Amino acid sequence: MAGIKKLFADAAKLLYLGVGISDPGTIPRKVDLWKIAAGTNWRCFNLTASNLHHKGKEAVRLEASGGNASSSGNSKSLALFEAVELPVAKFDLSIAAINQTAGLVIRATDQTQCEVVSFDVVANASSPKLTIRYGSSSVEVALPSHLVDEWINVRVVVDALFTAVFINGKNMPDLKVPSDANTGTGNFIGLWASGNSPALVADLKYIQTRKRDFE
Repeated sequence: MAGIKKLFADAAKLLYLGVGISDPGTIPRKVDLWKIAAGTNWRCFNLTASNLHHKGKEAVRLEASGGNASSSGNSKSLALFEAVELPVAKFDLSIAAINQTAGLVIRATDQTQCEVVSFDVVANASSPKLTIRYGSSSVEVALPSHLVDEWINVRVVVDALFTAVFINGKNMPDLKVPSDANTGTGNFIGLWASGNSPALVADLKYIQTRKRDFE
């Protein structure tokens, strides 16, 4: 009986985090991605940024400009948002449904001490798909064909006990990874670009939830 109660409690918590229910005042706060190119509140490493409009959104294109562009190497191509510390929060981001690999940087201390939740998009008209990777865990998600060249909405929930990823408003996560001894402890977030393709993203928002949102 105790096991069943815990199962339902865990499912209810993930549902709660996925749909975005929060205490009053915990509203999404938008991060101005166009400031990356100007270096305002952002610091770039092995990365260049350019601003553009894509499918009705103010977007930013990020391109790796040198170093090791892998999501796990010591010299990542990324931009760190240094205006606020966010060790625990919900993050919303729009990923363009084009052939690309983009990433959300979490738990960052600096360029070398951070983690990346990456999104690898294959925008094949017959079978588009999205592969989500975090650490050694990954999952492949089929995308509806009408989304090709449009936007994919992702939510990343960063908690002390786990990291969970929700795609296109789902109530249950497509990927959930428990924290362990190797999980980072930094407080900054950012964006990452693969050396294989530019990253095209928009609409980065964060929600600083209260502690009981995760209990």
